[in-house]
Amino acid sequence: MTTSTLMTDNLKSVMVLVHPDLPHDPVNRQNQVGVISHADLMNDDIFVSFEGEQGLYASNALLTLLPAEEIHQNLADMAYETPFRELKALTQVDLFLRYGSENKEKMAMEIARLNPDIRRFCLDTLARQIAKDIAKNYGRE
Repeated sequence: MTTSTLMTDNLKSVMVLVHPDLPHDPVNRQNQVGVISHADLMNDDIFVSFEGEQGLYASNALLTLLPAEEIHQNLADMAYETPFRELKALTQVDLFLRYGSENKEKMAMEIARLNPDIRRFCLDTLARQIAKDIAKNYGRE
């Protein structure tokens, strides 16, 4: 199995947020949460399901949660210089991911969706996350 095939399989069911500033959205779902149903990385085609409706996106049009450890570190790094509202929202994201139930990713994503000021601390484009995974698989991280 190739790295591309393995990564494509790993993307299925991943929760994503359609970039809020996406200028051309085929199904008009900017700033909405969906789930990846299929991915063709060779063509950069990511199919996202939104409760019965499908949309086709490029990987840089979708945001995904950073790894929980990275979010936790971002929270620790910003603790003394951030407004309380942002700190509270990122703490909630961190706690959901570390101690939440089966819907923890959805709850964390919803908090990030509703709090644009914390997105840079807990979300990244799917394209960058895929690139990091490729680098890690080839020992370049």
